[in-house]
Amino acid sequence: MLDLLTTTPSSETIKMLKTVVPIGVGIASAAYFVVKTILDDGYSLDKTIPTVPIRRGDYTHDYEYMENPDAFLKRCEEKYGPVFNCNIRGAPFTVISGAIVREIFTNDDFSFKDAAEDITGSISFTQSIVKSCKDKDAATKVLHEIIRDNVSNQIPLLTPRIVRQMTGVLERDMGNCDRKLVENPMLLILEMVSTAMVDVFMGDELAKNPEVVQTFAWCTYDFGQVIGPQVRASRFTKWFVRMKYIYLFNPLPKHVKVLIRAATPIILQRRKEEEEAVAKGIPYNRPMDILQGLLDDFEKYNFIDIDDVCGFLVVLVLTAIHSTTDSCTNMTFYLAAYPEVVEPLYQEQVEVLDQVAKERELERQEKLKSGEVSSAKDFEGTELDPKNDRDYTANVLKRLEKMDSFIREVMRFRMEKLRLEHMAMKDITLSNGMVITKGKKIIVNVRSVHQDDKLQDGNATEFLPWRFVGKNKASTPSVGYLSFGMGRHACPGRFLAVQELKTVASLMVSRYSKFEFQDPSKTTEALLALIGSNVPTGLYFTSRVPENAPTQAV
Repeated sequence: MLDLLTTTPSSETIKMLKTVVPIGVGIASAAYFVVKTILDDGYSLDKTIPTVPIRRGDYTHDYEYMENPDAFLKRCEEKYGPVFNCNIRGAPFTVISGAIVREIFTNDDFSFKDAAEDITGSISFTQSIVKSCKDKDAATKVLHEIIRDNVSNQIPLLTPRIVRQMTGVLERDMGNCDRKLVENPMLLILEMVSTAMVDVFMGDELAKNPEVVQTFAWCTYDFGQVIGPQVRASRFTKWFVRMKYIYLFNPLPKHVKVLIRAATPIILQRRKEEEEAVAKGIPYNRPMDILQGLLDDFEKYNFIDIDDVCGFLVVLVLTAIHSTTDSCTNMTFYLAAYPEVVEPLYQEQVEVLDQVAKERELERQEKLKSGEVSSAKDFEGTELDPKNDRDYTANVLKRLEKMDSFIREVMRFRMEKLRLEHMAMKDITLSNGMVITKGKKIIVNVRSVHQDDKLQDGNATEFLPWRFVGKNKASTPSVGYLSFGMGRHACPGRFLAVQELKTVASLMVSRYSKFEFQDPSKTTEALLALIGSNVPTGLYFTSRVPENAPTQAV
Protein backbone atom coordinates (compact mmCIF):
# COMPACT_ATOMS: atom_id res chain seq x y z
CA MET A 1 0.00 0.00 0.00
CA LEU A 2 2.83 2.40 0.83
CA ASP A 3 4.23 2.49 -2.69
CA LEU A 4 0.94 3.98 -3.90
CA LEU A 5 1.26 7.02 -1.62
CA THR A 6 3.30 10.14 -2.14
CA THR A 7 5.65 11.09 0.69
CA THR A 8 5.60 14.78 -0.24
CA PRO A 9 3.51 16.86 2.16
CA SER A 10 1.04 19.20 0.49
CA SER A 11 1.29 23.00 0.61
CA GLU A 12 -1.70 23.00 3.00
CA THR A 13 0.18 20.69 5.36
CA ILE A 14 3.23 22.97 5.27
CA LYS A 15 1.01 26.00 5.89
CA MET A 16 -0.58 24.31 8.90
CA LEU A 17 2.82 23.31 10.27
CA LYS A 18 4.08 26.88 10.08
CA THR A 19 1.10 27.91 12.18
CA VAL A 20 1.21 25.35 14.96
CA VAL A 21 4.66 23.75 15.15
CA PRO A 22 6.73 25.27 18.02
CA ILE A 23 9.71 27.47 17.15
CA GLY A 24 12.89 25.39 16.90
CA VAL A 25 11.29 22.37 15.25
CA GLY A 26 12.64 22.01 11.73
CA ILE A 27 10.04 22.02 9.00
CA ALA A 28 11.54 18.89 7.45
CA SER A 29 11.30 17.04 10.75
CA ALA A 30 7.74 18.20 11.24
CA ALA A 31 6.82 17.13 7.72
CA TYR A 32 8.36 13.72 8.37
CA PHE A 33 6.29 13.41 11.56
CA VAL A 34 3.04 14.25 9.77
CA VAL A 35 3.71 11.87 6.88
CA LYS A 36 4.78 9.13 9.29
CA THR A 37 1.55 9.39 11.27
CA ILE A 38 -0.59 9.47 8.13
CA LEU A 39 1.15 6.42 6.71
CA ASP A 40 0.80 4.41 9.91
CA ASP A 41 -1.93 1.99 8.78
CA GLY A 42 -3.38 1.52 12.29
CA TYR A 43 -5.20 -1.67 11.32
CA SER A 44 -5.76 -4.67 13.57
CA LEU A 45 -2.62 -6.75 14.01
CA ASP A 46 -4.48 -9.83 12.72
CA LYS A 47 -2.93 -10.24 9.29
CA THR A 48 -5.64 -12.69 8.20
CA ILE A 49 -7.93 -9.68 7.79
CA PRO A 50 -7.57 -8.63 4.13
CA THR A 51 -6.69 -5.02 3.35
CA VAL A 52 -8.31 -3.45 0.29
CA PRO A 53 -5.61 -1.91 -1.96
CA ILE A 54 -5.88 1.84 -2.47
CA ARG A 55 -6.51 2.79 -6.07
CA ARG A 56 -3.42 4.13 -7.83
CA GLY A 57 -3.27 7.90 -7.55
CA ASP A 58 -5.51 8.04 -4.45
CA TYR A 59 -4.38 8.60 -0.87
CA THR A 60 -7.26 6.80 0.84
CA HIS A 61 -10.29 4.75 -0.17
CA ASP A 62 -12.52 7.81 0.26
CA TYR A 63 -12.34 8.88 -3.36
CA GLU A 64 -13.38 5.51 -4.76
CA TYR A 65 -15.98 5.05 -2.03
CA MET A 66 -17.63 8.42 -2.62
CA GLU A 67 -17.89 7.84 -6.38
CA ASN A 68 -20.30 4.98 -5.71
CA PRO A 69 -20.53 3.70 -2.11
CA ASP A 70 -22.78 0.76 -2.99
CA ALA A 71 -20.60 -0.47 -5.84
CA PHE A 72 -17.40 -0.08 -3.83
CA LEU A 73 -18.69 -1.97 -0.79
CA LYS A 74 -20.36 -4.68 -2.85
CA ARG A 75 -17.09 -5.31 -4.70
CA CYS A 76 -15.15 -5.44 -1.43
CA GLU A 77 -17.65 -7.85 0.16
CA GLU A 78 -17.56 -10.17 -2.85
CA LYS A 79 -13.77 -10.14 -3.11
CA TYR A 80 -12.66 -9.98 0.54
CA GLY A 81 -15.61 -11.30 2.55
CA PRO A 82 -17.52 -9.72 5.46
CA VAL A 83 -14.44 -8.36 7.27
CA PHE A 84 -11.79 -6.24 5.56
CA ASN A 85 -9.57 -3.22 6.18
CA CYS A 86 -10.15 0.17 4.53
CA ASN A 87 -8.79 3.67 4.94
CA ILE A 88 -12.02 5.66 5.05
CA ARG A 89 -12.37 9.33 6.09
CA GLY A 90 -8.61 9.41 6.15
CA ALA A 91 -8.44 6.88 8.99
CA PRO A 92 -7.84 3.11 9.18
CA PHE A 93 -10.93 0.99 9.90
CA THR A 94 -11.80 -2.67 9.83
CA VAL A 95 -15.15 -2.89 8.03
CA ILE A 96 -17.66 -5.32 9.56
CA SER A 97 -20.45 -6.65 7.34
CA GLY A 98 -23.47 -8.94 7.34
CA ALA A 99 -24.29 -11.25 10.23
CA ILE A 100 -21.13 -10.30 12.13
CA VAL A 101 -22.49 -6.75 12.60
CA ARG A 102 -24.65 -7.98 15.46
CA GLU A 103 -21.52 -8.89 17.44
CA ILE A 104 -20.43 -5.25 17.49
CA PHE A 105 -23.59 -4.17 19.32
CA THR A 106 -23.83 -7.11 21.71
CA ASN A 107 -20.21 -6.96 22.91
CA ASP A 108 -19.60 -4.28 25.55
CA ASP A 109 -15.89 -4.32 24.71
CA PHE A 110 -16.67 -2.46 21.50
CA SER A 111 -17.04 1.22 22.44
CA PHE A 112 -18.83 3.80 20.31
CA LYS A 113 -17.95 6.77 22.52
CA ASP A 114 -14.23 5.97 22.55
CA ALA A 115 -14.21 5.71 18.77
CA ALA A 116 -16.09 9.01 18.48
CA GLU A 117 -13.59 10.71 20.75
CA ASP A 118 -10.62 9.28 18.85
CA ILE A 119 -12.00 10.36 15.48
CA THR A 120 -13.58 13.74 16.20
CA GLY A 121 -12.65 14.82 19.71
CA SER A 122 -16.36 15.51 20.20
CA ILE A 123 -16.46 14.23 23.77
CA SER A 124 -13.56 16.46 24.83
CA PHE A 125 -15.33 19.28 23.02
CA THR A 126 -18.58 18.84 24.95
CA GLN A 127 -16.93 18.06 28.29
CA SER A 128 -15.10 21.37 28.09
CA ILE A 129 -18.33 23.13 29.14
CA VAL A 130 -19.32 20.99 32.15
CA LYS A 131 -17.77 21.07 35.60
CA SER A 132 -18.85 17.70 36.96
CA CYS A 133 -18.56 14.24 35.39
CA LYS A 134 -15.25 14.86 33.68
CA ASP A 135 -14.90 11.11 33.22
CA LYS A 136 -16.57 10.30 29.88
CA ASP A 137 -18.16 7.08 31.17
CA ALA A 138 -19.72 8.91 34.13
CA ALA A 139 -20.89 11.73 31.87
CA THR A 140 -22.48 9.27 29.45
CA LYS A 141 -24.28 7.55 32.32
CA VAL A 142 -25.64 10.86 33.63
CA LEU A 143 -26.83 11.90 30.17
CA HIS A 144 -28.64 8.60 29.71
CA GLU A 145 -30.28 8.96 33.14
CA ILE A 146 -31.41 12.51 32.37
CA ILE A 147 -32.97 11.41 29.07
CA ARG A 148 -34.66 8.40 30.68
CA ASP A 149 -35.98 10.33 33.68
CA ASN A 150 -37.10 13.51 31.93
CA VAL A 151 -37.78 12.66 28.29
CA SER A 152 -38.49 9.05 27.36
CA ASN A 153 -41.17 8.60 30.02
CA GLN A 154 -42.82 11.95 29.26
CA ILE A 155 -43.40 11.70 25.49
CA PRO A 156 -47.25 11.79 25.68
CA LEU A 157 -47.15 14.96 27.80
CA LEU A 158 -44.44 16.62 25.72
CA THR A 159 -46.01 15.97 22.31
CA PRO A 160 -48.69 18.74 22.40
CA ARG A 161 -46.01 21.27 23.34
CA ILE A 162 -43.75 20.14 20.51
CA VAL A 163 -46.67 20.41 18.07
CA ARG A 164 -47.64 23.86 19.33
CA GLN A 165 -44.14 25.29 19.01
CA MET A 166 -43.46 23.81 15.58
CA THR A 167 -46.84 25.00 14.33
CA GLY A 168 -46.07 28.51 15.54
CA VAL A 169 -42.82 28.61 13.56
CA LEU A 170 -44.55 27.42 10.38
CA GLU A 171 -47.34 29.97 10.74
CA ARG A 172 -44.90 32.79 11.40
CA ASP A 173 -42.26 31.95 8.78
CA MET A 174 -44.38 30.38 6.04
CA GLY A 175 -48.05 31.24 6.40
CA ASN A 176 -50.30 30.43 3.46
CA CYS A 177 -48.11 30.14 0.38
CA ASP A 178 -48.36 29.41 -3.30
CA ARG A 179 -45.11 27.81 -4.43
CA LYS A 180 -43.06 29.77 -1.92
CA LEU A 181 -39.31 29.26 -2.25
CA VAL A 182 -37.36 28.34 0.88
CA GLU A 183 -33.76 28.59 -0.22
CA ASN A 184 -32.39 26.71 2.77
CA PRO A 185 -35.02 24.30 4.16
CA MET A 186 -32.57 23.14 6.80
CA LEU A 187 -32.75 26.54 8.52
CA LEU A 188 -36.56 26.36 8.64
CA ILE A 189 -36.41 22.87 10.15
CA LEU A 190 -33.67 23.93 12.56
CA GLU A 191 -35.89 26.79 13.79
CA MET A 192 -38.85 24.42 14.26
CA VAL A 193 -36.84 21.80 16.14
CA SER A 194 -34.91 24.33 18.23
CA THR A 195 -38.03 26.21 19.35
CA ALA A 196 -39.76 22.98 20.33
CA MET A 197 -36.69 21.78 22.22
CA VAL A 198 -36.38 25.04 24.18
CA ASP A 199 -39.92 24.38 25.45
CA VAL A 200 -39.07 20.76 26.32
CA PHE A 201 -35.73 21.63 27.90
CA MET A 202 -36.40 24.97 29.61
CA GLY A 203 -40.11 25.73 29.43
CA ASP A 204 -42.63 27.69 27.40
CA GLU A 205 -41.51 31.11 28.63
CA LEU A 206 -37.97 30.71 27.34
CA ALA A 207 -39.28 29.29 24.05
CA LYS A 208 -40.43 32.88 23.41
CA ASN A 209 -36.88 34.18 23.96
CA PRO A 210 -35.24 34.61 20.51
CA GLU A 211 -31.73 34.61 21.97
CA VAL A 212 -32.26 31.23 23.65
CA VAL A 213 -33.84 29.72 20.53
CA GLN A 214 -30.93 30.98 18.43
CA THR A 215 -28.48 29.56 20.94
CA PHE A 216 -30.13 26.15 20.67
CA ALA A 217 -29.94 26.39 16.88
CA TRP A 218 -26.46 27.77 16.44
CA CYS A 219 -24.66 25.73 19.08
CA THR A 220 -25.96 22.77 17.08
CA TYR A 221 -24.61 24.30 13.89
CA ASP A 222 -21.24 24.96 15.56
CA PHE A 223 -21.14 21.36 16.73
CA GLY A 224 -21.88 20.21 13.18
CA GLN A 225 -18.89 22.20 11.99
CA VAL A 226 -16.65 20.56 14.56
CA ILE A 227 -17.66 16.95 13.87
CA GLY A 228 -18.23 17.61 10.19
CA PRO A 229 -16.27 16.55 7.13
CA GLN A 230 -12.76 17.30 8.37
CA VAL A 231 -10.40 14.38 7.83
CA ARG A 232 -8.38 13.58 10.94
CA ALA A 233 -6.08 10.90 9.64
CA SER A 234 -3.12 11.51 11.90
CA ARG A 235 -2.46 11.97 15.58
CA PHE A 236 -1.02 15.39 14.75
CA THR A 237 -4.18 16.52 12.96
CA LYS A 238 -6.41 15.28 15.78
CA TRP A 239 -4.25 17.15 18.29
CA PHE A 240 -4.47 20.30 16.21
CA VAL A 241 -8.27 20.06 15.94
CA ARG A 242 -8.58 19.58 19.70
CA MET A 243 -6.39 22.61 20.36
CA LYS A 244 -8.36 24.70 17.88
CA TYR A 245 -11.91 23.84 18.92
CA ILE A 246 -11.58 22.99 22.59
CA TYR A 247 -9.11 25.56 23.85
CA LEU A 248 -8.60 28.32 21.28
CA PHE A 249 -11.87 28.79 19.40
CA ASN A 250 -14.42 26.82 21.39
CA PRO A 251 -17.82 28.33 20.47
CA LEU A 252 -19.78 26.51 23.18
CA PRO A 253 -19.01 28.65 26.28
CA LYS A 254 -20.79 31.65 24.76
CA HIS A 255 -23.91 29.51 24.32
CA VAL A 256 -23.69 28.31 27.92
CA LYS A 257 -23.52 31.94 29.08
CA VAL A 258 -26.73 32.73 27.17
CA LEU A 259 -28.54 29.90 28.97
CA ILE A 260 -27.17 31.00 32.35
CA ARG A 261 -28.45 34.56 31.83
CA ALA A 262 -31.85 33.33 30.66
CA ALA A 263 -32.28 30.54 33.21
CA THR A 264 -31.18 32.36 36.38
CA PRO A 265 -34.29 34.58 36.83
CA ILE A 266 -36.52 31.64 35.90
CA ILE A 267 -34.88 29.45 38.53
CA LEU A 268 -35.15 32.16 41.20
CA GLN A 269 -38.85 32.64 40.40
CA ARG A 270 -39.49 28.91 40.59
CA ARG A 271 -37.74 28.65 43.95
CA LYS A 272 -39.81 31.54 45.27
CA GLU A 273 -43.06 29.93 44.09
CA GLU A 274 -42.06 26.60 45.64
CA GLU A 275 -41.26 28.25 48.98
CA GLU A 276 -44.61 30.04 48.93
CA ALA A 277 -46.44 26.79 48.17
CA VAL A 278 -44.67 25.03 51.05
CA ALA A 279 -45.50 27.92 53.40
CA LYS A 280 -49.18 27.68 52.43
CA GLY A 281 -49.19 23.90 52.76
CA ILE A 282 -50.24 23.33 49.17
CA PRO A 283 -48.55 21.21 46.48
CA TYR A 284 -46.08 23.04 44.26
CA ASN A 285 -47.11 22.86 40.61
CA ARG A 286 -43.78 21.81 39.19
CA PRO A 287 -43.00 22.92 35.62
CA MET A 288 -42.59 19.96 33.28
CA ASP A 289 -39.27 20.51 31.56
CA ILE A 290 -35.76 19.12 31.75
CA LEU A 291 -34.43 22.18 33.59
CA GLN A 292 -36.80 21.50 36.48
CA GLY A 293 -35.81 17.84 36.47
CA LEU A 294 -32.14 18.75 36.74
CA LEU A 295 -32.86 21.15 39.61
CA ASP A 296 -34.95 18.57 41.46
CA ASP A 297 -32.21 15.93 41.09
CA PHE A 298 -29.28 18.32 41.51
CA GLU A 299 -27.53 16.09 44.06
CA LYS A 300 -28.36 12.84 42.25
CA TYR A 301 -26.52 14.06 39.15
CA ASN A 302 -23.70 15.60 41.25
CA PHE A 303 -24.01 19.03 39.67
CA ILE A 304 -21.80 21.79 41.04
CA ASP A 305 -23.73 24.97 40.21
CA ILE A 306 -26.07 26.56 37.67
CA ASP A 307 -23.18 26.91 35.21
CA ASP A 308 -22.77 23.14 35.34
CA VAL A 309 -26.51 22.58 34.83
CA CYS A 310 -26.52 24.87 31.79
CA GLY A 311 -23.41 23.16 30.44
CA PHE A 312 -25.23 19.83 30.55
CA LEU A 313 -28.26 21.42 28.92
CA VAL A 314 -26.08 22.49 25.99
CA VAL A 315 -24.66 18.96 25.70
CA LEU A 316 -28.21 17.60 25.66
CA VAL A 317 -29.16 20.17 23.04
CA LEU A 318 -26.35 18.94 20.80
CA THR A 319 -27.44 15.32 21.09
CA ALA A 320 -31.13 16.12 20.68
CA ILE A 321 -31.11 18.64 17.85
CA HIS A 322 -28.18 17.88 15.55
CA SER A 323 -29.21 14.50 14.13
CA THR A 324 -32.94 15.27 14.43
CA THR A 325 -32.59 18.37 12.26
CA ASP A 326 -30.58 16.34 9.74
CA SER A 327 -33.25 13.66 9.57
CA CYS A 328 -36.24 16.04 9.47
CA THR A 329 -34.70 18.08 6.66
CA ASN A 330 -33.85 14.94 4.74
CA MET A 331 -37.37 13.61 5.21
CA THR A 332 -38.77 16.85 3.75
CA PHE A 333 -36.50 16.41 0.74
CA TYR A 334 -37.91 12.89 0.34
CA LEU A 335 -41.43 14.35 0.22
CA ALA A 336 -40.24 16.35 -2.79
CA ALA A 337 -38.39 13.43 -4.36
CA TYR A 338 -41.38 11.07 -3.97
CA PRO A 339 -44.47 13.30 -4.40
CA GLU A 340 -46.74 10.26 -4.70
CA VAL A 341 -46.49 9.66 -0.92
CA VAL A 342 -47.87 13.07 0.13
CA GLU A 343 -51.59 12.44 -0.39
CA PRO A 344 -51.66 8.94 1.18
CA LEU A 345 -49.90 10.35 4.25
CA TYR A 346 -52.37 13.23 4.41
CA GLN A 347 -55.42 10.98 4.00
CA GLU A 348 -54.15 8.72 6.77
CA GLN A 349 -54.00 11.74 9.09
CA VAL A 350 -57.55 12.75 8.25
CA GLU A 351 -58.84 9.22 8.88
CA VAL A 352 -57.01 8.89 12.21
CA LEU A 353 -58.18 12.32 13.39
CA ASP A 354 -61.76 11.44 12.41
CA GLN A 355 -61.56 8.17 14.35
CA VAL A 356 -60.06 9.80 17.45
CA ALA A 357 -62.73 12.53 17.38
CA LYS A 358 -65.47 9.86 17.27
CA GLU A 359 -63.90 7.98 20.18
CA ARG A 360 -63.70 11.14 22.27
CA GLU A 361 -67.34 11.97 21.54
CA LEU A 362 -68.40 8.46 22.59
CA GLU A 363 -66.45 8.86 25.82
CA ARG A 364 -68.19 12.17 26.52
CA GLN A 365 -71.60 10.65 25.86
CA GLU A 366 -70.86 7.76 28.24
CA LYS A 367 -69.86 10.19 31.00
CA LEU A 368 -73.03 12.21 30.46
CA LYS A 369 -75.16 9.07 30.45
CA SER A 370 -73.59 7.74 33.64
CA GLY A 371 -74.06 11.07 35.42
CA GLU A 372 -70.32 11.50 35.96
CA VAL A 373 -70.76 14.98 34.45
CA SER A 374 -74.00 16.95 34.41
CA SER A 375 -73.70 18.82 31.11
CA ALA A 376 -71.57 19.12 27.98
CA LYS A 377 -70.27 22.43 29.31
CA ASP A 378 -68.45 20.53 32.06
CA PHE A 379 -65.97 19.19 29.48
CA GLU A 380 -64.62 22.65 28.70
CA GLY A 381 -61.03 23.02 29.86
CA THR A 382 -60.71 19.29 30.59
CA GLU A 383 -58.94 16.43 28.82
CA LEU A 384 -62.14 15.82 26.82
CA ASP A 385 -62.71 19.41 25.71
CA PRO A 386 -64.27 19.14 22.20
CA LYS A 387 -62.04 21.90 20.88
CA ASN A 388 -59.08 19.51 21.26
CA ASP A 389 -60.70 16.61 19.39
CA ARG A 390 -58.49 17.05 16.34
CA ASP A 391 -55.23 17.90 18.07
CA TYR A 392 -52.07 16.06 17.15
CA THR A 393 -51.45 14.04 20.30
CA ALA A 394 -49.10 11.17 21.05
CA ASN A 395 -52.10 8.87 20.56
CA VAL A 396 -52.76 10.28 17.07
CA LEU A 397 -49.12 10.12 15.99
CA LYS A 398 -48.83 6.55 17.27
CA ARG A 399 -51.65 5.46 14.95
CA LEU A 400 -50.05 6.87 11.79
CA GLU A 401 -48.72 3.56 10.43
CA LYS A 402 -47.94 4.84 6.95
CA MET A 403 -46.14 7.84 8.38
CA ASP A 404 -44.13 5.59 10.69
CA SER A 405 -43.23 3.32 7.77
CA PHE A 406 -42.26 6.28 5.59
CA ILE A 407 -39.93 7.65 8.28
CA ARG A 408 -38.35 4.26 8.93
CA GLU A 409 -37.81 3.70 5.20
CA VAL A 410 -36.28 7.16 4.75
CA MET A 411 -33.85 6.47 7.58
CA ARG A 412 -33.05 2.99 6.24
CA PHE A 413 -32.55 4.20 2.69
CA ARG A 414 -30.71 7.39 3.51
CA MET A 415 -28.31 6.20 6.20
CA GLU A 416 -24.68 6.47 5.23
CA LYS A 417 -23.29 3.16 3.99
CA LEU A 418 -20.35 3.16 6.40
CA ARG A 419 -21.19 4.37 9.89
CA LEU A 420 -21.40 3.51 13.61
CA GLU A 421 -17.69 3.43 14.40
CA HIS A 422 -16.55 1.49 17.48
CA MET A 423 -13.20 0.94 19.17
CA ALA A 424 -12.01 -2.37 20.58
CA MET A 425 -11.24 -1.89 24.28
CA LYS A 426 -9.36 -5.20 24.36
CA ASP A 427 -8.43 -7.88 21.84
CA ILE A 428 -11.74 -9.24 20.52
CA THR A 429 -12.16 -12.45 18.54
CA LEU A 430 -15.05 -12.38 16.08
CA SER A 431 -17.16 -15.44 15.32
CA ASN A 432 -15.21 -16.02 12.10
CA GLY A 433 -11.96 -16.26 14.09
CA MET A 434 -10.55 -12.88 13.09
CA VAL A 435 -9.22 -10.66 15.88
CA ILE A 436 -9.73 -6.93 16.33
CA THR A 437 -6.73 -5.69 18.29
CA LYS A 438 -7.19 -3.50 21.36
CA GLY A 439 -7.34 0.18 20.46
CA LYS A 440 -8.21 -0.39 16.81
CA LYS A 441 -11.39 0.89 15.21
CA ILE A 442 -14.13 -0.85 13.26
CA ILE A 443 -16.88 0.67 11.14
CA VAL A 444 -20.18 -1.00 10.30
CA ASN A 445 -21.05 -1.75 6.69
CA VAL A 446 -24.64 -0.53 6.95
CA ARG A 447 -25.19 -1.33 3.26
CA SER A 448 -24.76 -5.03 4.01
CA VAL A 449 -27.70 -4.85 6.44
CA HIS A 450 -30.01 -2.19 5.05
CA GLN A 451 -29.73 -3.59 1.53
CA ASP A 452 -30.02 -7.26 2.44
CA ASP A 453 -33.08 -8.70 0.67
CA LYS A 454 -33.62 -11.30 3.40
CA LEU A 455 -33.60 -8.76 6.21
CA GLN A 456 -35.76 -6.26 4.29
CA ASP A 457 -38.27 -8.75 2.83
CA GLY A 458 -37.06 -8.21 -0.73
CA ASN A 459 -36.38 -5.25 -3.03
CA ALA A 460 -33.88 -3.86 -0.53
CA THR A 461 -32.29 -1.48 -3.04
CA GLU A 462 -35.63 0.22 -3.78
CA PHE A 463 -37.29 2.99 -1.78
CA LEU A 464 -40.65 1.53 -0.71
CA PRO A 465 -42.44 4.00 1.61
CA TRP A 466 -44.94 1.43 2.92
CA ARG A 467 -42.36 -1.32 3.47
CA PHE A 468 -42.86 -1.34 7.25
CA VAL A 469 -46.63 -0.88 7.50
CA GLY A 470 -47.85 -3.30 10.16
CA LYS A 471 -44.27 -4.07 11.22
CA ASN A 472 -41.72 -2.58 13.61
CA LYS A 473 -42.02 1.07 14.58
CA ALA A 474 -39.48 3.66 13.43
CA SER A 475 -37.96 3.85 16.93
CA THR A 476 -37.49 0.06 17.22
CA PRO A 477 -33.89 -1.06 16.56
CA SER A 478 -33.33 -4.48 15.02
CA VAL A 479 -30.66 -6.47 13.23
CA GLY A 480 -32.06 -5.17 9.94
CA TYR A 481 -32.43 -1.53 11.01
CA LEU A 482 -29.43 0.27 12.45
CA SER A 483 -30.47 3.93 12.32
CA PHE A 484 -30.51 4.10 16.13
CA GLY A 485 -27.89 1.42 16.75
CA MET A 486 -28.91 -1.83 18.37
CA GLY A 487 -29.07 -3.69 21.68
CA ARG A 488 -28.34 -2.11 25.04
CA HIS A 489 -26.43 0.68 23.35
CA ALA A 490 -29.29 1.84 21.12
CA CYS A 491 -29.76 5.62 21.11
CA PRO A 492 -31.59 6.56 24.35
CA GLY A 493 -33.15 9.62 22.72
CA ARG A 494 -34.69 7.75 19.79
CA PHE A 495 -38.27 8.01 21.11
CA LEU A 496 -38.13 11.81 21.24
CA ALA A 497 -36.34 11.93 17.87
CA VAL A 498 -39.01 9.84 16.15
CA GLN A 499 -41.78 11.88 17.79
CA GLU A 500 -40.21 15.04 16.38
CA LEU A 501 -39.84 13.42 12.96
CA LYS A 502 -43.50 12.40 12.97
CA THR A 503 -44.56 15.86 14.10
CA VAL A 504 -42.57 17.65 11.40
CA ALA A 505 -43.77 15.27 8.68
CA SER A 506 -47.40 15.44 9.87
CA LEU A 507 -47.40 19.23 9.92
CA MET A 508 -45.77 19.37 6.50
CA VAL A 509 -48.23 17.07 4.71
CA SER A 510 -51.24 18.57 6.52
CA ARG A 511 -50.33 22.12 5.50
CA TYR A 512 -48.71 21.67 2.11
CA SER A 513 -49.92 19.66 -0.86
CA LYS A 514 -46.76 19.91 -2.91
CA PHE A 515 -42.99 20.08 -2.33
CA GLU A 516 -40.75 20.78 -5.33
CA PHE A 517 -36.99 21.07 -5.75
CA GLN A 518 -35.74 24.46 -6.86
CA ASP A 519 -33.05 22.64 -8.84
CA PRO A 520 -34.21 19.08 -9.67
CA SER A 521 -30.72 18.17 -10.89
CA LYS A 522 -29.55 18.42 -7.26
CA THR A 523 -32.07 15.86 -5.96
CA THR A 524 -29.57 13.10 -5.14
CA GLU A 525 -27.18 15.56 -3.49
CA ALA A 526 -30.03 17.04 -1.44
CA LEU A 527 -31.07 13.63 -0.13
CA LEU A 528 -27.59 13.26 1.39
CA ALA A 529 -27.21 16.79 2.81
CA LEU A 530 -25.97 17.10 6.41
CA ILE A 531 -26.25 19.93 8.90
CA GLY A 532 -23.24 22.20 8.64
CA SER A 533 -22.84 21.46 4.92
CA ASN A 534 -24.14 23.53 2.05
CA VAL A 535 -27.72 22.65 1.14
CA PRO A 536 -27.56 22.14 -2.64
CA THR A 537 -31.08 23.28 -3.54
CA GLY A 538 -34.09 25.04 -2.09
CA LEU A 539 -37.67 23.80 -1.97
CA TYR A 540 -40.94 25.27 -3.20
CA PHE A 541 -43.85 24.85 -0.76
CA THR A 542 -47.49 25.00 -1.92
CA SER A 543 -50.20 25.27 0.75
CA ARG A 544 -53.32 23.14 0.68
CA VAL A 545 -56.43 25.00 -0.44
CA PRO A 546 -58.56 25.93 2.61
CA GLU A 547 -61.43 23.56 1.87
CA ASN A 548 -59.05 20.59 1.84
CA ALA A 549 -56.90 21.65 4.75
CA PRO A 550 -57.25 19.75 8.05
CA THR A 551 -59.32 21.37 10.76
CA GLN A 552 -57.36 20.14 13.76
CA ALA A 553 -56.55 22.72 16.39
CA VAL A 554 -52.89 22.74 17.20
